[in-house]
Amino acid sequence: MHPSSSFPGNFVVLSGSNAFTDKTVFAIYNPTASVVSATVEAPMIQWNGSAYVENNSSVSIDVQPGATFFGKFSSVAGSGLIAYF
Repeated sequence: MHPSSSFPGNFVVLSGSNAFTDKTVFAIYNPTASVVSATVEAPMIQWNGSAYVENNSSVSIDVQPGATFFGKFSSVAGSGLIAYF
């Protein structure tokens, strides 16, 4: 079996600021020629001032043109991005 067979095969093109929450998203790809701001929600470990703690958090990230951002997202939004699940 080719290694690419393990990649997610389904995708959705995100529209406007509408969040995709139907499936767990594993990769976000920016096929556009400009930076796209995305909002993602995922389990993250963040510094709270005294220790690293895990929480589900929503953050904004800038996805550069042609870039793919990997993770395990429960919610993604960003107009024109492709979300693989």
